[in-house]
Amino acid sequence: MTRNPFLRKPISFSTSESQSGITRHMTLLDLVYLGLGGTIGSGIFVLSGQIAHNQAGAATPICFLISGVCAVLSGCCYAELSANIPASGSAYTFVYASCGEYFAVLAAACLTLEYLVSGSAVARNWGDKVLDWLTVEMEAGEWAEHLLAPFGRKGFNPLAGMLSAATLWLLYSGVKESKKTTNIVTVAKVGVVCFMIVGGFALFDGDNLSPYVGPKGFSGVLQGATTSFFGYLGYDEVCCVAGEAIDPTKNVPKAVMLTIVGAAVLYFFASTALTGMQPFDQIDENSGFPGAFHYNGATVSAQIAAIGELSTLPLVVLVSLLAQPRVFYMMAVDGLLPPIFKEVEGRTEEEPEGNLRKGILICGVAMTVIATFVPFTILGDMISAGVLVSFSLTDSSLLFFRRRSGEENTGQPWRSLKGLVTLLNICSFVCGLSITHFGTSWFGVIISLGCFGGVVKLTMMIDKECPEKVQGGGGGKLFRTPYLPYLPCSAIFVNWYLVAQLEMPVLGLLLVYFSVVTVVYFTYSIKHSVGNNGGWRGDGEVELNSVENNRGEEDKRGLLNKDSSEDEFSLSFNEEEVEGMGVVGGIGGEGRTKI
Repeated sequence: MTRNPFLRKPISFSTSESQSGITRHMTLLDLVYLGLGGTIGSGIFVLSGQIAHNQAGAATPICFLISGVCAVLSGCCYAELSANIPASGSAYTFVYASCGEYFAVLAAACLTLEYLVSGSAVARNWGDKVLDWLTVEMEAGEWAEHLLAPFGRKGFNPLAGMLSAATLWLLYSGVKESKKTTNIVTVAKVGVVCFMIVGGFALFDGDNLSPYVGPKGFSGVLQGATTSFFGYLGYDEVCCVAGEAIDPTKNVPKAVMLTIVGAAVLYFFASTALTGMQPFDQIDENSGFPGAFHYNGATVSAQIAAIGELSTLPLVVLVSLLAQPRVFYMMAVDGLLPPIFKEVEGRTEEEPEGNLRKGILICGVAMTVIATFVPFTILGDMISAGVLVSFSLTDSSLLFFRRRSGEENTGQPWRSLKGLVTLLNICSFVCGLSITHFGTSWFGVIISLGCFGGVVKLTMMIDKECPEKVQGGGGGKLFRTPYLPYLPCSAIFVNWYLVAQLEMPVLGLLLVYFSVVTVVYFTYSIKHSVGNNGGWRGDGEVELNSVENNRGEEDKRGLLNKDSSEDEFSLSFNEEEVEGMGVVGGIGGEGRTKI
């Protein structure tokens, strides 16, 4: 049979709880704790010192503002999609419903970089911080280096492996235990960060801000903005557990925006305090705040900051490992990964939600191995690049979710919505590359201006030639992204521009990674795909968006995930069957119809 790598999964099946063995148990407060717990930490404890010392100097707060604006732009898209598609899987689920199966697999690969690989990176950094604390703060001597880093800091790291293994054990033991731990440690972490901010401003010296921009100039600020984006990883983890959220259409968008705004405020003030305490060229890359407190003679504050970092940073690893099996669970449900990843175990009367124990075990072992043996020199920027790609895919998904191709463009593929969005992504990336790597040559200037003009023109064409779809359900109560299509198109441009700031070896490594994922998809995933092997009709029951009995042709296309310019349905029933459904009910709500 012919298989379609661009097949789109119907939204009704993504949100149907009949496919999920996990119950909804997370409140709005739980989601905010999860988002802040997974986001706050690496940006302050790890990245602020590195960016200040190596890239942006005292302008580090500007880096966090730039990446924060980028996070808000994409965060609005995440908020709307999560309100309308309240299912686990985050970008994977959104992209599958809007862009197609192959792009969904690429999005899942980016999420794996964000969750599993970045969790390993944070565990690795935690191991280095423990070693610094033992050798500097506790004056343990050389025995600590020989015992805990026998091959140097770039080699075997047993402390990182121990932390990853402990996180695996905690998640394997049950959902409630890990949720309680997340909530408690998040409160403690925010308290530590606030202490460092207040202490930093108490020791603030304006002379440390001169010169304001580091030795790399404005390009260093942009590179720092790309690196600092790693610090915002976490808010989309809220979307990753949307399938376990209570009232997800309201709570998930609120949690996403609260996480981004909260993280941005803390990052800005913390990085300002750090660069004001100590000249940027003397800031410790691995232990920024404790080192800055020592520089000012505040030994007790340095000890509190160091202990606070060591005791709360592991939460980032916990949240990363919590999210990764949820992505693999959704992929396994769709047949794109082996069935072992969708097995739910450990249901009891006290804990009816169960646990993805086998998925957690596999992901946890992989994280432990990577954290223990793999040094993160290039991979840190690669993680940020992968996440920015997934954000661009999600932003594109919102355009497909809200817009459709104009009737007058059906005979011109490049002017269809698909063609315009594809060209928009390409022009954005090429523009960023030419500005960053060839901006000083006349050739680079011409390419940059041409591609930027193309981005503006394509955005205007999407606005004028691609009308909005008639959305069913939710009325005006669900979150809607403002200034469509300009906000998601701006987010796409900013994302790709930040990706282009990275060095060519990092971009090459990312290309190799995507190539491996592509080979896996075409050799295994597409052959076992539920959608490409008979569709999503297995249970004979599906939940739908609110629809009226007199649904028009345009609405029926949206129900079937069919664009007006497409020839194939992504759901295996015909339009005559849809006409007779007459379902009324919200997404994942009460409306059910037998097919």
